[in-house]
Amino acid sequence: MVFRDEEGRFHHIGAKAGEVNPYVLLPGSRVRVRKIAEMFESKKVVWDGRFLMINGFYEGKPVTAIDTGIGPSSAAIVVREVIEGIDFNKHENAVLLRVGTSGSLQRFVKPGDLVVTTGAVAEERVSERIVGSKYPLCADPDVVIALVRAAEKNGYELGRNLHVGVTHAKEALYEIEDPSFSAFPKRAQENLKLLEKLGVLCTEMEFSIISALAASYNARWICKGERKRIYVGGIFLVLSPPKGVEEGIEFLKPSQEGLIKTALDALLEMEFRFPR
Repeated sequence: MVFRDEEGRFHHIGAKAGEVNPYVLLPGSRVRVRKIAEMFESKKVVWDGRFLMINGFYEGKPVTAIDTGIGPSSAAIVVREVIEGIDFNKHENAVLLRVGTSGSLQRFVKPGDLVVTTGAVAEERVSERIVGSKYPLCADPDVVIALVRAAEKNGYELGRNLHVGVTHAKEALYEIEDPSFSAFPKRAQENLKLLEKLGVLCTEMEFSIISALAASYNARWICKGERKRIYVGGIFLVLSPPKGVEEGIEFLKPSQEGLIKTALDALLEMEFRFPR
């Protein structure tokens, strides 16, 4: 059950069923929603309340941009209502694309770089409530390829300022990225070192939830023999370099234009996913 008000609007995102487009961009910030909408050819504010939802067209493609808020708990509420708001009788398939920011976990991943996730190491407990603790939280390969192609068209280069691989999802910011804020600093420091050793590229807070919810809905539809499918992916702008315990966290403000343009252009690469 998803909560709705007396007008039939979903309680948190303010949209009615059918008002969410099949291409959905999911930044954490409502400021980034507005930046995305600046690139739409036409746009309509569907809801401007607790969350901001704007519908529009990008090169003829119907796109919805809505912020998830910060963290996995907020994202789980928003993304579930977003999925329920897509008209799957009209659109058999949908794409949910996390367009976020992140902190680097590798010395070669620098502020201003883009990271395309292939899957997440989930160190948050919300996705476990959705699909259990052992389910792999992955991006769809075709979405990964589309994001890489779009990034390269926008001037990014693999191995230089574009990276593809496993990312990290967390439920706390300062307590993870700066072990000095943790109740168990030594354990937190060892965890960061392990993530670096394993080659995990960056850390953010919401992709694992998007992947888990899509997997849950897809599984239900497959069991019922229904031809519906949600495809997921994530692309992250790196804001902070990896830091040691003594150095603390440093947040920089690189331009978000390349991140947003790449995410939108990737949707054009996925045109074949939708029936005409």
